[in-house]
Amino acid sequence: MKYLLAILPLLLLLSVVGCEPKDEIITTDADAILSFSQDTVLFDTVFVTQGSVTKRLKVYNPNKKAVRISNITLAGAEASPYSLIINGQETTIKNNLELRGQDSLYILVKVNINPNETNLPFLVADSILFETNGKQQNVKLVAYGQNAVFHRKETIGTTTWTNDLPHVLLDTVLLQQGATLTIEPGTQVFAGSKGMLLVNGTLLVNGTPENRVSFSGYRREPEYAWAPGQWEGIRILTQSSNNSIKYADIKNTTYGLRIGNPGKAGTLVEGCIISNAFLDGIIAFTSDVRVVNTLIYNCGQIGFGGLGGGSYQVLYSTIVNYNNTLPRQLPGLVITDYVPDTEIQNMPTSLELVNSIIYSDNYSMEDELLLDVTNWQSLTISHNLLRTQKYKTELNQDNNILNKEPAFLEVGKYNFRLDTLSAGSNAAMPLPTITTDLTGTTRSATRPDMGAYERTID
Repeated sequence: MKYLLAILPLLLLLSVVGCEPKDEIITTDADAILSFSQDTVLFDTVFVTQGSVTKRLKVYNPNKKAVRISNITLAGAEASPYSLIINGQETTIKNNLELRGQDSLYILVKVNINPNETNLPFLVADSILFETNGKQQNVKLVAYGQNAVFHRKETIGTTTWTNDLPHVLLDTVLLQQGATLTIEPGTQVFAGSKGMLLVNGTLLVNGTPENRVSFSGYRREPEYAWAPGQWEGIRILTQSSNNSIKYADIKNTTYGLRIGNPGKAGTLVEGCIISNAFLDGIIAFTSDVRVVNTLIYNCGQIGFGGLGGGSYQVLYSTIVNYNNTLPRQLPGLVITDYVPDTEIQNMPTSLELVNSIIYSDNYSMEDELLLDVTNWQSLTISHNLLRTQKYKTELNQDNNILNKEPAFLEVGKYNFRLDTLSAGSNAAMPLPTITTDLTGTTRSATRPDMGAYERTID
């Protein structure tokens, strides 16, 4: 009996320990991490009318044992426009918070921005940082700091996008068949990763040399200025016709322009700058495309391509790759009468390539042209400055200049205007219907320059 009484406290202690729920035992395993209801808390609707809103983030512990979250904090700390509400307390930091096994916690995220303050960046970003067992995780916070017109997944009829507020594509926007979308001079269009403009009607982009239209990703930080693939791009669909895209800057896309409207009235691209597409700048399929006074540079694959036949004009344009970090495998200009891996073969093809520059630096491929066509309906290639080995015999005529460095002013700053001593200077053929360049500068009536920019006038 005395023996039993002596060990009774120990038995009681062991009983208490043994009965402690497993989900309350705190693990220190470095692999015991958290999961979240979303990797980005996006504030996409509120800044048109108000500057403050609260959203909810669910933090979940998927482990059987409890974890101790050492820190929950905002990366921007006290300077952040965001604040956190954790267990009813508004704060920018919370320490030593325990979360039972397979339990969850709701964090309210609040942001306060004046949408009418024009000095704000377009995008206001921060992160919530979580530290658990020495490992750090984060959830991004993204809000719009200026008024904008937001477009989610939607189908639109005839309408006009004005330049009084930016337009933001958060998802796919489809222009329906028979409708016309007019975009005014000076309009800014930003897009997120799912953003895409699908055109099954008529697209009229009415930029001017003095008041250009811009299409780009919505990240405004400097490191995103040249980053490709931030949004999907503009796609011209099968029923689309009579498109006109003038004096627009299109960058940071997967495809700049992807055109596939066989048998329909064509697409005019005039005075545009298309850059940093992850894949192709302009790619067309059995279509009718006219490109004038346009600069296309540093795309991941083709600068301008016409596949599966069609009718293509490239006049007074510059298609180049300099200091391009993308792993290109295709030339700057590609024209074929077939579409690879399809039944589309031996289609009628026309090409007029005049007064243009197609070139690249020494780190790129040595041939920037691929003309793989047997069914030519018409072919004109004259007064161009071209980098080519494959066609150096056939194209060494009609005032083409082959394999001679164009001598651009500042390729390091992506300035593709011609230097005074450029081989393309004063070497183009006057075209009576094209009297100005990409910037609106008057072209020489007798000895214009090759490419998108005019350096000299009479």
